[in-house]
Amino acid sequence: MAEVDSAIVVERRIAAPAPLVWALVADTNRFDRASGLVPGKYAYEEVADERGRVSRELVARARQTGFDLRWVEPPYDWVEGVFVRGERRFLEGPLRTGGFEVQLRPDGDATIVRARAWVTGGGFLGSIAKTIARSKFKGSLGAYLGGIERVLASKAIDFQPDDEPPAAAARRALIASEATEITSGKRSPTDEDSFAHRAKRFAQSDVAEAVRARIVEHLHERPDEELASIRPFELARAWKLDRRDVLRGFLHAARAGLVELHWQIQCPTCRVGASTVDSLAFVKQKAHCDTCEITYDCDFGEHVEATFTIHPSIRRVDIGTYCASSPWFRPHVFGQLTVQPGEVRELDCRLPVGALLLRTLRGGMRGVVQVAARAPGRVVARLRETRVLELETDGVSPTGETHVSVRNETDEPMVVLLERSGWHAEIVLGSVIASLPDFLDLFATEAPAAGVELRVSALTLLFSDLTGSTALYERIGDARAFAVVGEHFADMTRAVTAHDGAIVKTMGDAVMADFSSPADALEAAVQMVHECVRAHGDLGLSVKIGLHEGPCLAVRANERLDFFGTTVNVAARLQALAHGGEIVIARDLLGHAGVARIIAAHGLRPTPFEASLKGIGEVQRLVRLALPGAAGTATVPP
Repeated sequence: MAEVDSAIVVERRIAAPAPLVWALVADTNRFDRASGLVPGKYAYEEVADERGRVSRELVARARQTGFDLRWVEPPYDWVEGVFVRGERRFLEGPLRTGGFEVQLRPDGDATIVRARAWVTGGGFLGSIAKTIARSKFKGSLGAYLGGIERVLASKAIDFQPDDEPPAAAARRALIASEATEITSGKRSPTDEDSFAHRAKRFAQSDVAEAVRARIVEHLHERPDEELASIRPFELARAWKLDRRDVLRGFLHAARAGLVELHWQIQCPTCRVGASTVDSLAFVKQKAHCDTCEITYDCDFGEHVEATFTIHPSIRRVDIGTYCASSPWFRPHVFGQLTVQPGEVRELDCRLPVGALLLRTLRGGMRGVVQVAARAPGRVVARLRETRVLELETDGVSPTGETHVSVRNETDEPMVVLLERSGWHAEIVLGSVIASLPDFLDLFATEAPAAGVELRVSALTLLFSDLTGSTALYERIGDARAFAVVGEHFADMTRAVTAHDGAIVKTMGDAVMADFSSPADALEAAVQMVHECVRAHGDLGLSVKIGLHEGPCLAVRANERLDFFGTTVNVAARLQALAHGGEIVIARDLLGHAGVARIIAAHGLRPTPFEASLKGIGEVQRLVRLALPGAAGTATVPP
């Protein structure tokens, strides 16, 4: 327990819902920075406790007010909208412990916040360190709560509790609010000449004025924290602009030298960035997460996130980590509790609707809790000695709150997490950016290193081919036919781009394009067929298309990003099976809700058939999709 004379307690009523207040109050990283603490250098080390037992712990080092500090930072405890508590155990320096605790209580439309910060230490130096720390906390805690109150003063914050964590909405609230050093950190000096020169270059790009203006303003005015790892989709939602338009804008801003493109490797277990690299050439097939102690296959489509940082020649941002255990870094985690051997932790809380993953930080124990509109009355989790997690839910809560009980029957402390398994942050994954034409055009050489094959778990590949072009050259002459084929490629490109896809390459009269969704690919295919009939059907031309969804490999080919694998081969061979004006797909894609809607909306006529494909062992169950009035309508003039 912390010493009484070192504790600072502040209570305040904030006119905002408890989850939103909690999201900012519980951001211990932000609070530590606002308190004037210095960032630490974090690493995992083997540490012995007071009984001599050695365990792997997260350890930080820093130098603060003349003292060299080294401390263990165990995982913090929290429940979203209810409380957060964390404590550091110092291994070096005059302090013994330091901690921060917040309790929240709804009060009508507002929230009562009780925040407490403390340090303990012995001896003369400990007394000095406590006095310094207490002085820092005394002013900063009240100022920090006041800053949060101003951020949350807007009544127009877009927050749907069952759709996203409150931290996601709080991030947008910060973006929309006036930046202050107490809540958003410092704003380092800007090289105005360099910024103006590059902004002028950016003004020449093919980016909508509204998007360009918001990006320039954001880069010039916002604090370092918001410019160190920019997520375009998050900004697009905050700005109420189209997400792909904003992503395009940042790609062009990178070409103009305003920002740099980086790649963050996400861990599939903790869903936190394990590392960041400056180029796809440095992304490896295997990645490691120190927190989860796992090495995993890096999936370009699911684990690699594109982020942007303001160019260092314009402004140098180095925000550091003040508290690595902050819930802010893990917004998908609804609750996290440390349960000692033989202990039972119990609490009442409102669980978010949807699938919740209950797992242990280490040991691999996990189970799923399904929360419907009517919350369960009780959830009981037992961590058994056999390293099996037993889950039991029963009843329906009359109040909307669920009684959660976690019993640890093992012989060691367990950190238990309750996560939103169906929610994902608004991030630009590899499968999304690879389907953006501007990325393939502006960053043509941005590809994995030679010989490195990055797995993409799901991508839709489309192949189209123009039929009748050979006879066209003979009939109307090379020059005119070449112009007609050029118009055809322009039509194909517009169709792909209009439906969130990108042309990977062209091969003769054929096009290879990629999409993050089979529904987008099918919409593009329908437009391709219609455009070809409209523009060139009277010349005897038609287009045939095959598309397929599945895993593939992202590789470097001819110094560009390309895709290889069975999915690519199948898509190409499906195109070869199509007739003019037809689209051929695998039959199981008919079960995709988006694909089914498009088939119905366009009145496509599915014709099932089977075929053997070269290099593919099993007979494929396929479907021909013919557009009414399109298939077989190309006419050859006499």
